[in-house]
Amino acid sequence: MKKLLSLIGAFTLTASATSVLISCSNKDDDDKYGNIFINDDGDFKITTEDLLNWYNDTYGRLGKDPQKFLVEFYNIFAVAVYENASTENSVFKGKTTKSNGYINEYLNDEGIEDGNQFAKSLETQYGKKSKAANTIYGRANNEMENARKEYLDNKKQGTKAWVKYLKGQFPWVNGDQTALENAWISNYILTDSTNSAYANLSKTLGFGATDSTWSNGYNTIKVNDTEISALLATFLSVNADVNIDNTSLNEPVIKQATSESQKTSIINLINVLGGKNAFNSTTDTTDGFKIDFIENINDTFFTNLTWNTFLSGISLSFANNKMLGKISEMKDIFTISNVTAIKLDQKNEYKDFYNYEGISSRNLNKTQIVSVAPILNSKKDNQKINILSNSQRYLIDNYFEAKKPVATSEIVLDFSKINSSSTPDINKEISPAQFVNTSSTVDELIKYFEGFYNFYTAYISNSVGGSNNKQSATSIYSNAETSSTTGLTDFETFYRGANKGNLWKLGQNQTDTGIGSFLTAKNNEKLLTLDYDTTAGTYSNLAKYSVYDFLTSENTQYEPQIKTDWDSSTTNIDNWDTFKGKMEKMKDNANAVAGMNLLFTLVNDLGRHLPESTTVKGNTSAEAPKPYKVLNDKDGIIAFIDTDGLHFMKIDGYSLFNSETKTENKDKEQSMAYDLLSKTNKELVPYLLNPKIKSDKSTTQNSIVKVDNGAESATTPTPGTNADISKQEIIEGMGTSFGNDYSKIINYSITNDYERFLVNNTVAKGMLSSDNDKNNLFYNFDILADAKSTISTSENFGLLSQWLWIYLGEILGKDGEELFGSFFATDGENVDKKAVAELLSVIETQQNKISEFTMNFNDQNDKWIESVKDNYNKQYHDLETKVSRKFIPNYAIEVPLENIDSSKIWITEISKGKTNSIFIYKVSDYFYNDEIIINSLNKHKGGVK
Repeated sequence: MKKLLSLIGAFTLTASATSVLISCSNKDDDDKYGNIFINDDGDFKITTEDLLNWYNDTYGRLGKDPQKFLVEFYNIFAVAVYENASTENSVFKGKTTKSNGYINEYLNDEGIEDGNQFAKSLETQYGKKSKAANTIYGRANNEMENARKEYLDNKKQGTKAWVKYLKGQFPWVNGDQTALENAWISNYILTDSTNSAYANLSKTLGFGATDSTWSNGYNTIKVNDTEISALLATFLSVNADVNIDNTSLNEPVIKQATSESQKTSIINLINVLGGKNAFNSTTDTTDGFKIDFIENINDTFFTNLTWNTFLSGISLSFANNKMLGKISEMKDIFTISNVTAIKLDQKNEYKDFYNYEGISSRNLNKTQIVSVAPILNSKKDNQKINILSNSQRYLIDNYFEAKKPVATSEIVLDFSKINSSSTPDINKEISPAQFVNTSSTVDELIKYFEGFYNFYTAYISNSVGGSNNKQSATSIYSNAETSSTTGLTDFETFYRGANKGNLWKLGQNQTDTGIGSFLTAKNNEKLLTLDYDTTAGTYSNLAKYSVYDFLTSENTQYEPQIKTDWDSSTTNIDNWDTFKGKMEKMKDNANAVAGMNLLFTLVNDLGRHLPESTTVKGNTSAEAPKPYKVLNDKDGIIAFIDTDGLHFMKIDGYSLFNSETKTENKDKEQSMAYDLLSKTNKELVPYLLNPKIKSDKSTTQNSIVKVDNGAESATTPTPGTNADISKQEIIEGMGTSFGNDYSKIINYSITNDYERFLVNNTVAKGMLSSDNDKNNLFYNFDILADAKSTISTSENFGLLSQWLWIYLGEILGKDGEELFGSFFATDGENVDKKAVAELLSVIETQQNKISEFTMNFNDQNDKWIESVKDNYNKQYHDLETKVSRKFIPNYAIEVPLENIDSSKIWITEISKGKTNSIFIYKVSDYFYNDEIIINSLNKHKGGVK
């Protein structure tokens, strides 16, 4: 029989007690530990002495698998958290966001943050006293009742048989039916995969099976004709006796609308119909129409607002006729039809305005300005999915620092598209011969090389050339309008945004007839991390170590020294004479010649060739080149040659590295921004969520390649239309009060700008979930899903990380023995301090397993370097000619661990001011092979394997 792990009885605390403990038995003595911890009435009464005895007897002074112990211990610890929160002197009482920014904000009934609410929320969720249906105890009790009913129905026996059955399951419980059923409930709480203490705490503080959820948002009014009609009806009801005459018409509304309900009814209408500036004809429209809501009844705009201005803004009939009398007598002109009759194209202040659907003011009426509006005096109790709570932010910060994720995308000059009948083997050769189809016609070669030149100069590099060059070949994008104001570099517009699939800068037809047919774009879904398994497919060893070296070491931008004299020994092209003849026929096309020279030079520079006499382990020699080149140090584009071709890889969000934004509380703006975003045209969401890139005109114009061939200047094609610009014009005209760069508002509490970029583009993925909407996404990664996987609550607990231990240590300001002592006794006559120290040592040792990320990174790096050397030796032996041996790749790159460890790119609030990192615990593969069956006798649905 495998080891049996069960929690028996109800939980009670004594002065020096833990909260719970488990029973481990073997086939010779199934009840070995049960009678130690369970009283006659079925209650637990467990001291630290018992905990340590259990630990020593079960795991034997570190003699058995400590990781398996931790899996069990942290589930016990989760129950201890709930038990402690239910006590009078809980360690959580008095804790607020002021004491630690990672604590979730809990408000009392007056909307003020209360340090006791966190403990109360855990106590309520636990439900040990209330047994309410939506609590941990309530759900367990319900399952127990279902199990009892199922047993009685199946066995067709009475309650005595049920009690006898329970006695068989828990023989050491000598109490009555209540005590035995408590034992069943307690067992269920520890073991059920969805209702265990750990699973519930994961959902409360982490992710568990739920999405990221921020619970402190503000409520808003969802604007539509039905809602506006209801607000009109409320206004007419509470202001029915207001009398409008020639005098009061131009007086402030507050002179007659004196009650709070009257004022609120007016403000709500103003807000749902566009805010202050939609009722103010004197607004400065120099910067366009701006949406500015009234947030309280003391707003200066509101206190100065006249009846004439207000009523004219909610009814076209009133604006045209200025009717006088009581409001109740004019109700027929205050209808939804009279509001929709107010067209925005008739007013100059809306000239460049676009609404949330991206519709121009020329086609809008006043009910279509905003999609949501604030509710006055709203409580902060509205949940916003995909906005991180403070505790969730801690988990993402922890993941971000530990795994150091990087988002990438790339364009590949694809071997299979260059020559579909050839499959180059880069283990044997990297040469220009692999990047040209020598059977192509002269015209085809001209289009190919000219297209490559144009693509390279327009989309990748700002300067190409060498000192030995004489003739100029003009770049084709000197006057093209950049996409940087949309949050995209020009490079990525080939596979993101409105230009997707179109090399617009090269002219409208280039995708079909030019270089585009040889390119493959890859918008990588997987984030590159330190522990990424390079056998999984997205990233090779070459890509992985090149990216991390680029980001963590000193680099200079590649300036190719263009060669012009080619032969078979420098290209490895077999039928050189035939190809040379075709070269002669295309010499009059400057851009084609420039493209060939550039491509061949680049390939040889990336070929990882070294003289035979040179021995280099990685890149440790000062003279050793790197297997990649930095082609654009402004946009973060590197190049390397991999198994499928020449890769131009972009580090997505590169401009945000080493950048952080610390800001004051923006909960109100974040709440409104999120609601606005959720109602916005899905095509515009990625543009709004991505930070704008500053454009440097001096580096995006007049790029040239020098060509030493005496050719006449080539014809410069006319750039096509940049479709992103029209999207940006819409966004700039949407006029929200906080601007249109939502990247600084949504999840503003994440201070690392690059981390926020990863999170917010995951938010976009959540908002654009339908098949049609997915096509509008800029990025396909999901950092939240990746982080969730580290705290899985699946049946085998997957990667049961130590996040709970380290998070509570963070918010309580304790660690080690002090944190342990908050939940378990560490002093007393029966406490073995040596055993406590040993137990804590196991926890600390496993915390330090984070070093495995970097050590594994380093080990795999060394193995790759060795494999390259082995491959070189093998290929050198197999190949016979000096020329063929010349093109064998014979070096890799070594990324120093100190560069990774000292990098500031992945710094978050966790490690600022601390000397020790926060760690993630990962269960070893050994644990999965050593099955633990929980409550195998009972076999209820909550059993965990």
